[in-house]
Amino acid sequence: MELQELKDKLTSEKQSFEFNEEDGGIYIRNKRYDTKIHASYEAVEKHDWNTIKAQTVAGRDVNHITRVTGYFTIVEGWNKGKIGELRDRYKSQVK
Repeated sequence: MELQELKDKLTSEKQSFEFNEEDGGIYIRNKRYDTKIHASYEAVEKHDWNTIKAQTVAGRDVNHITRVTGYFTIVEGWNKGKIGELRDRYKSQVK
């Protein structure tokens, strides 16, 4: 990926990313996950947007899934009350 192409992509997604150039590369901050990476100019040239973006996520894009009455559901779609109920539930270990 060309450096200017990366800067254009980051600028177009400025609600999610901040960046600045220094130390022989570019610092990229992912606002959603509050992570920051440094990519050298050589690394930018070698990788595509999806690879660079994945590095800014740092494995934090995991969905919390729970099983309630036999159904699995993604917790991120729940309202405050339902999440409160989830926190109050009794949890036990199955051996």
